[in-house]
Formats: sequence, structure tokens, C-alpha cells
Amino acid sequence: MAFAAIHPEAGRIDATLPDLGCGLTWPAVHKTRPRVALRCPECGHGVHAKVSARNLRYFAHDPGRPADCAWLNESLEHHLLKLELATAVRAADWHAELEVRSPDGTWRADVLASSHDGTRRIAWEAQLSPITIDDIQERTERYRSAGVGVCWVSPAAQAPWMGHVPSIRVREPAQGQAWTVVEGPAAFDIDYGAWVAVDTLELTAFVRWASRGQPVVHELRPRYRRVWFGSDHVYRRRRLVWTSSPHIDTETRHEAMRQRQDARKRQREEQQRQAEQQTAAEAEARRQDEQRQREIRAAEEAARRDEQLRKWAADAEQARQRREAEEKLRQAQQRAAEQQRLCQEQDERLAADRWWGELSAAQIHELREAVAEPLWKTHAARPEFDAQGPTPDRAYGIAIYIRQRLHGVLRPSPVSLHRLPPAVWVYVRNAREAQQLAGTGTIDTARIVYFNLPDHEQMSLI
Repeated sequence: MAFAAIHPEAGRIDATLPDLGCGLTWPAVHKTRPRVALRCPECGHGVHAKVSARNLRYFAHDPGRPADCAWLNESLEHHLLKLELATAVRAADWHAELEVRSPDGTWRADVLASSHDGTRRIAWEAQLSPITIDDIQERTERYRSAGVGVCWVSPAAQAPWMGHVPSIRVREPAQGQAWTVVEGPAAFDIDYGAWVAVDTLELTAFVRWASRGQPVVHELRPRYRRVWFGSDHVYRRRRLVWTSSPHIDTETRHEAMRQRQDARKRQREEQQRQAEQQTAAEAEARRQDEQRQREIRAAEEAARRDEQLRKWAADAEQARQRREAEEKLRQAQQRAAEQQRLCQEQDERLAADRWWGELSAAQIHELREAVAEPLWKTHAARPEFDAQGPTPDRAYGIAIYIRQRLHGVLRPSPVSLHRLPPAVWVYVRNAREAQQLAGTGTIDTARIVYFNLPDHEQMSLI
């Protein structure tokens, strides 16, 4: 977005002016056929006239625009602030041009204000992006070298460079109200002996007064650089402010008064110093006596500390011994618990051996086949039995998988049912074994599946 463009015949045109600054009307460049060959003053790329939803006239780049054009990187807020500054300059009866580059290219003003007689020029810079104090001072010096005044304008709540260069901070108005200058101008309050920020000045009034040279940029004396901001109830350090000659004179008078006060203060301090020297001898005598008393008290205090340290050391030794005894007891309990766990595991293994020892290999095979047949019909997949056989983590039963997911456990040991994974099916040979598992009270009987297989292996007649 840009407010200026180069017309092939009229030269530079300004979308913010009724006659575009050259006697043309807006319809002469907006939606004309054939289209006017307008160019961007910054990069030379083609642009075309547009009107925003806010009825704001501007020039937009044609497709294929260069990415390094400075105007492309400016936000809508930046453009609107430039337009507001140009409007305020024109309201002050000065000539305003937007986006003006110096002939030698050393500076480019957002809004260049010129008096009608051409004797004065002021660059109004809308500074929204971050910039260092050194960079903004360097850019200010470029304007000064070219004989152009400058005022940097920011709507940001915080601008670190504010007060280091000629600058103001503005606030965007609510609907139907005017832009306000909330930082930059200041008045000297002689009663408080400090500069006070003026934060109720309309932007148009400030621009008008600046155009007339009524407020000037004043460098504050070092001792007066703490400026009071009443609306925020804080002091902020500032080097430069906008003010008028009477306030500068008031600061000068106050400084002279402070110098007289400082001279009287130095005189009183000298008298006080002499009085202090006169009583120094008496004070030294008292100090020496007090020092002797302190040394006596210090020795007594050291003896008390030594006794206290010995008591603390004895208490610490007793506490260490108690901790060692408690640690030994804890380790013994751990060993006993571990021994109990190992015994329980051994008992469970022996019980599992007896449990499985009741069956022959043929009976185990018979049970696996009995389990596999209904599962095949129900899940349309053949179950897989864990090749490791009975394992402790399956309560010394054999894990049954369907499609590689655990489905149930074949014949877990009754004394190890607490090891079963939750919500799995349990398969046993017959009602006796099912009743034996249910009798432990550690398994949901609804998840026990049993068959009518005999307890003993059937003898076959040949």
C-alpha cells in the first residue's frame, strides 16, 4: 500500500489530496480504460489505484511486485498514522507530501511538511517498528544536516528512544474523537521543581503549534531529566521535550535558585563538619571504652558458642546413631520381606508344579484342543498358546493369544491367581477345577470357562 505514485504525464501524484497534487481527479486514475501506467516511486514497479473498505484511497502494487520494496513492509496502522499526520499538517495551512525521498537518497520522510514560503521543512516520521536509539539518532542527524526539522511519532505504549530525539507518543482516538499527544510536550512546574508531561493535547493542535515554532525541542539539564507523568503517576527519564520559551526560562530560574540553595547547604555542611571534628575526641574516648566492653562481651559470647557447639555435636552424634540403627532395622525388614517373597514364589512354583503334574501331556493337549475349537468358531481365528508354557506373570498358566492379543489363560495355578492380568478369560478342564479356582475368592467366577474333561487320562483299548 502507498499513497503516492508516478503518473506518466503529471509526475508524482498524491492519493490523499483532492486534486492528487497536480490538478487531476481520482476518477482519472481509478478504474480507467485503458489503465494509466502508474509506477511506485520507491521501486518503480507498476501500481494501480484502489479504494479500501474504509473508503481510503491508495495505490497497490501490480502482481510480480519486488519483495524488497520498503512500502510493502509497512503495516496498515503505519499508513493510517501517516495519513493522520498529513491531514494535521494541511490543517495547519502547510503543504504536506507523503513518502518523500531526498534527492541524494539519504533520507525518506513519511510526511514532509513545508511552509508556503519554502523557508521551513519538517519531516513527520511514523515510527512503529522497533529501532535502536543509535539508529534513530543517526537518522535524525541526517535530517538536521539537510536543514530539515524532524519529529518522530509513535503510537506504541513503550518506545525506548522516546525523549532521545525530537519525538511524541500519540494515542489513537475512540470513534468520533481526535488523536491525542500523550507524551513529548512538557511544562516546567516551579512549585515541584520538575518537568511535567502534557498529555491532553490534540495532535492537530500540536502540529499547528510546531509549524509556527511555538514549542521548541529543549534539552533538559541533567538534574531535571526525571519528567513526571501524572496520568501514570510515574517519573520517566527524558533528555528532550517539546516546550515553550517561558518554561525554559522557568527552568533556568529554578536552577539558579537551586544553586543558591546548594551553596547554603554546603555552608551548613561545613559548619556541621567543624562541629563534628570538635566532638571527635570525646567520641573517640567513648568508642575506646565501648570497644573494651565489646571485647569482654565477645569473649563471653565465644565461650557460650563453644559450649553450644559441643552440645550440638553431641546431639548430632546421637541423631546419627539413631539413623544408623533405623537404617539397619529397615534393611533387616527389607531382607525379611525379600526372604518372605522368595519363599512365597518358591511355594507358588512348587504348587504350580503339583498343579500341572496332575496332567499328562495327552491331557494338556486334550484341554488345548477343547479350548481352541469354540474360540475358532467365535473369533474366526485360531488361538495361539504361549510356547513358553506356564509362566509366573500368567499365574503359572499358559497365555492364549488371538490375533496376537492376550485373550485368556489356560489352567492358572489356584495359589497364584493374584498374578493374573485383569479381565482375562480362564480355561480349566472341568467343574471341579473351576470350583477349586472360584474357592480362592480372588477371581471373577463369570470369567471361568470349564469343560467336561475327566480328571484322569482315559485308557484306550487296542
